[in-house]
Amino acid sequence: MSKALVAVRRLHKFSERGAATAEYAVTMVAACGIGGILIALLKSPAMLSLLKAIINFALKAAGLDGVQI
Repeated sequence: MSKALVAVRRLHKFSERGAATAEYAVTMVAACGIGGILIALLKSPAMLSLLKAIINFALKAAGLDGVQI
């Protein structure tokens, strides 16, 4: 193997040393942002009434009386 190829491989190996950590950090920030948006949506009155309707539908489909929440 030539010295130039060895040098290029060594440079490539060191240039991506922290890439995985940075990718995990970006993923965690994105997940927290999406979680915050979902919490805000689920606290809204429209979403609460929709969730109650879905739960009551599922209970009625199972043969149970729906609950008044």
